[in-house]
Amino acid sequence: MPDQEADLLKEQMPGPGLAILAESLFLANLLLAPGLAFIVLVILWRKHRDSAPLVVRNHLQQTVVASLYGGAMLLGVSIAIFLLGGFGDPWSWVLGILYFVSFHATLVIFGVIGLNHAMLGQSWQYPFIGPDLFE
Repeated sequence: MPDQEADLLKEQMPGPGLAILAESLFLANLLLAPGLAFIVLVILWRKHRDSAPLVVRNHLQQTVVASLYGGAMLLGVSIAIFLLGGFGDPWSWVLGILYFVSFHATLVIFGVIGLNHAMLGQSWQYPFIGPDLFE
């Protein structure tokens, strides 16, 4: 008879808790509490950026930088679409909403992948907007 598989809901996650919290705050900033979760994330990054283990520092830095660049790209391009096309043009609305929803969903997917890596105790670099990892 094969051994029973471990119950993953009752066991401790192998990843460092602070890295998991950083990725969770990145997702919360996108989905639940924009701004508030980002402030907490920046406070955590400032407090632990020099003293935390390498994996935690990577996740903290990645989430803060990805939040800054991602937010700037979300707002900047959306505003540019409306300024160039005009608020009265229906195609500006189609293009603006399509861009915002697509880019936002991409950030959420990258955040879920980052959370998965944090739970596994591995470093993660956000594609295109993430800084280089610490070595």
